[in-house]
Amino acid sequence: MILGSNPFQFEAANNLTDEMIADYYIDDFNYSRFIQSKRNIFLVGERGSGKTMALLFNRWRLQKLIAERNGQDPSLSTIGVYIPCNTPLIHKAEYQLLDPFLGSVLSEHFLVLSIVHGLIETISEIPNILLDTDETDLLQEASYVLGAELPEGRGFFDAAKQFLQRSLLDTQRAINSAGRETFYDNTFSFASAFVPVLNICVNKIPRLGDSHFLLLIDDAHALNEHQLRALNSWIAYRDHSRFSFKVAVAKVGNQTRVTSSGGSILDGHDYTKIDLEAPLQNKETNFYKLAERLIKRRLEKISISATPKEFFPVSKAMERDLKSSEIVVREEAIRKFGEATESSKAVADYIYKYKRAHYFKNRPSKANRPPYSGFETLVYLSTGVVRNLLEPCYRMFDSAVSRASDIKRSKRSGTFTIPPTIQTNVILELSKDSWDRLRNNIAQYIEDCSEEDGQRAFKLLNALAVHFRYRLLHHESEPCALSFTISRREHHAMEQLSRLIEILRKAQLLYITSGPAKDDGQIEPYYVPNKILWPIRGLDPYGQHARVSIPAEILWNAAVSGEIKPKSPQEDQQMELWNDE
Repeated sequence: MILGSNPFQFEAANNLTDEMIADYYIDDFNYSRFIQSKRNIFLVGERGSGKTMALLFNRWRLQKLIAERNGQDPSLSTIGVYIPCNTPLIHKAEYQLLDPFLGSVLSEHFLVLSIVHGLIETISEIPNILLDTDETDLLQEASYVLGAELPEGRGFFDAAKQFLQRSLLDTQRAINSAGRETFYDNTFSFASAFVPVLNICVNKIPRLGDSHFLLLIDDAHALNEHQLRALNSWIAYRDHSRFSFKVAVAKVGNQTRVTSSGGSILDGHDYTKIDLEAPLQNKETNFYKLAERLIKRRLEKISISATPKEFFPVSKAMERDLKSSEIVVREEAIRKFGEATESSKAVADYIYKYKRAHYFKNRPSKANRPPYSGFETLVYLSTGVVRNLLEPCYRMFDSAVSRASDIKRSKRSGTFTIPPTIQTNVILELSKDSWDRLRNNIAQYIEDCSEEDGQRAFKLLNALAVHFRYRLLHHESEPCALSFTISRREHHAMEQLSRLIEILRKAQLLYITSGPAKDDGQIEPYYVPNKILWPIRGLDPYGQHARVSIPAEILWNAAVSGEIKPKSPQEDQQMELWNDE
């Protein structure tokens, strides 16, 4: 067991070594088969849901490493070219100085330079790729197609990269010139640079003759509006025999699907959308199985053979109290449905629905917070986001390692686990930190968030927490509903509310997914606050698969006043504020 190495490190995927990505990535549940296909793919998910990890895993350099580990020759049938968009080159804002058309030309130019550079860099990493290739012929044809002389005295790859860097420099100088009367007219488009360079490579380099190139576009939400339209136009190309796009997009803002010509790309026709968001986290879902395998693999890397459930044990006191609650709820169910149905599905469903609610609502008012612990609790607290799963694990492991005496005793018994007390302390600390961050400084790190909007965002979530607590104590049907939908979406209230929802999404304190509506079989968005918020408020992160339908006006009033109030006195008398789903 390597105690000096925390296996739950959750650095951004870009900061991990190739070896760590190869060690930790679980490809079974992350749609690698789609990424390796020739279809255009959009990977959509919240920050931390594994989009970058999936793309990096499929870049050619990683696939080469994995093949070598397995004693195989790396395949050239598909070659993943990783292109990050969250870079200084992509973020250049000079296009704003120009009229829209010239701005769009310049924006595409910068993006194309990045893509071509990524292509050349990736091919150059393939060992002996230029065997049986006339490099002089390669250089001459590239110079002719690009309309410029590539640097002499260098190999093809070095010359091409130098040319691209020089093109960037020339562009920058032209745009920064004092007069700006003339526009830099040596810009490249996708069709004038990437496509011909790719064709030269596959036609002149024999080993690439049958290769398909996966253009792994990461953080596409960082592109400006012109670049997004250009990217959509390339995705709309009908011939993708040589290349396809795999685009990772975070769920922030409104991502356009409009092309440069004003058309649009369609899901299922031009691309396939894969949502990495996991709305449910119970044992039967793919996310739970992914989490289980992910944690197990990380434990194995430091020679810990315990299963995730063994490594993160549940508090014995909580197990005991839950069993007591189950006995009480079972008796209620038998009274309700009759003793003859004691083993029936109705009784089992009733116990499943109310056992945990009974435990949480009947705790003494002055008791400490519940002992939040156990691997399943961690999965629920993640709200379906991998990074949210790893952060508490990382802190728990670090806290346990600091208790050297406990580790020595554990080693003598042959096991090392995270005690429930440490789990509880870390979870409550993270929960408190989330509320403090929301209350005190959300405006400081969310772009375009004023102090007033920051306070309204806090009041909205705080009012929801109070309301969910009220439901836990008083609601008969769905006491543990922890998500909501917005009904009566009046324009003014929704306009104000949407701004706060976007702030909370960027802060990763609120997630949006979709599901069937109660009426007419329609699909509607529903909103899931980050479940790490609930422990410090004494709520159960497991929740129930129910959604509270709340009018937009009431939610907006809650953001202003800090309270969720009924629409009318009649509704208050009924103790039922809104319909549940």
